[in-house]
Amino acid sequence: MKTVMKNVLLGSVAGLAMVGTAAAADLPVKAKAAEYVKICSTYGAGFYYIPGSDTCLKLGGFVQTDYNYNDYNYLPSADFGETYFKARGAIRLDARTQTEYGTLRSYIEYRLTYGSDSFSPTDYSEDVSAALDKAYIQFAGFTFGKVQSFFDYYADNNVWGIDSVEITSDENSIVAAYTADFGNGFTATIAIEDDSQRANGVDFGADFQTDLPALVGNVNYEGEWGGFQVSGMVRQLDSDLYGWNSDSDVGWAVLGGVKFNLNALGEGDTLYIEASYGDGAIEYTGITGSYAPFTTLADVYYNPVTGEYESAKAWTVAAELTHYFTPAVYGVVFGNYGELDVPEAAWGTETSGFSLYNIGASLNWTPVKNLLFVAQYTYGQADYDSPVEDGFGNLVSSSDFNQVILSVRRAF
Repeated sequence: MKTVMKNVLLGSVAGLAMVGTAAAADLPVKAKAAEYVKICSTYGAGFYYIPGSDTCLKLGGFVQTDYNYNDYNYLPSADFGETYFKARGAIRLDARTQTEYGTLRSYIEYRLTYGSDSFSPTDYSEDVSAALDKAYIQFAGFTFGKVQSFFDYYADNNVWGIDSVEITSDENSIVAAYTADFGNGFTATIAIEDDSQRANGVDFGADFQTDLPALVGNVNYEGEWGGFQVSGMVRQLDSDLYGWNSDSDVGWAVLGGVKFNLNALGEGDTLYIEASYGDGAIEYTGITGSYAPFTTLADVYYNPVTGEYESAKAWTVAAELTHYFTPAVYGVVFGNYGELDVPEAAWGTETSGFSLYNIGASLNWTPVKNLLFVAQYTYGQADYDSPVEDGFGNLVSSSDFNQVILSVRRAF
């Protein structure tokens, strides 16, 4: 009897063992340890490897709020908002991968802006705008996508504000470009650019359309003492679409700029000086970026005496000085002077050539890393070659504006 019971028990244990083994086989395999995000030090701080790939990604952006005050002497107060606010948030993604041809890079900056502007003084809170500020691919010296125009140099780097004045050429364009690196700080770029955002159209006529994009080239140098850039561009002006007679079928512009690193004056101090000239391409000079003029701004004007459309000509000289009082407090002084030449036969109450200047300064404070407070003031004035009619119905020989911007930005 004992022997029988013993055999039964042993059989039961063996059966349970077999059942347990089968049950264990049906259980899911224990998951592998999670892949932790690894730091990528190849491209500087803030980059991490995307799990499961050899691509490094940096996520960043900023949040900014501007408090604006404006005063335009040529407009009734009902036509603009003296005070208004704006808020902006931006997300930046920078992805880079090492290849046998060098770094493959893609970059995106997307912005959302909440608020209105001085010339739309009502219903601020309902005005929300979205903009793809930049989106480009760089590979083996090539750049494709929306990026800062390769014509631009200083590009108002330290002039602050969502609605600030522009004193130099400053525009993002969709491009196809190639940059050659010659070493020792020298590069050269040739680019085809969509300059539709820089086209100011035709005065006394329909907006012109260009059949070809702008051709842009530059030579750039960066060294310990500073750097410089020489740029040029050409684009088509005339179009068979409207059948006009024009004195020129080509618009063009040139730019020369230099930057000095003034570390002897203060660590991080810089001085920029830039000059530009445009013929049928006035946007490339920064002459259109001021709030001072109250007149028609166009690349081409109709001359009733000759019966032809004639290109406008403009030039500007700009400068900017940044000085650090302490590592956390710095000041900026900036300004420009420029002239727009319009065919005299086209002068009228809405059209005139003019000269202008803008001058401004800001005080900037960074109490902690990536947090910036700015107080900036700008004044601008335009003097007309022929009196124009202002917003009050008066013929005036000059106009001006004042602007104050108080701003805070937190970058991350």
